[in-house]
Amino acid sequence: MIVTLIGVIMSCFLVQMASAADPVRVTTSFDVKYANAVLHQVSRLFTAGFGVAEVNRVDQEIGALKADQPKTWQFTVQFKGKPEPLEIRALMDDLGMIDLDFSASPDAAPAVRAAVDNYLNTRGH
Repeated sequence: MIVTLIGVIMSCFLVQMASAADPVRVTTSFDVKYANAVLHQVSRLFTAGFGVAEVNRVDQEIGALKADQPKTWQFTVQFKGKPEPLEIRALMDDLGMIDLDFSASPDAAPAVRAAVDNYLNTRGH
């Protein structure tokens, strides 16, 4: 009985811990010509895992996207000294606008949102 109760309590604790670290999605939409610069702004937040080479590869693959065909990239980045997942999803429309979404940890997501917004807001978007 006690062992069962402890098992139930541990299961609840582990489920709560997992949901506390669920990724946060940062969504954006803008002219594809700004994709490289936005990606570079985001890359500056991380000390490893998403640097110039990765930005250039993602940007090149974005440039090759056809309308309405989504593409997703996954990285393990270093944010404030710890490894965290970063997912980037791109979807191009017929008019050259891109939906570029970032999925990051709850710790990193506000910084990603600020990096994206700061860049786009200074460009009048």
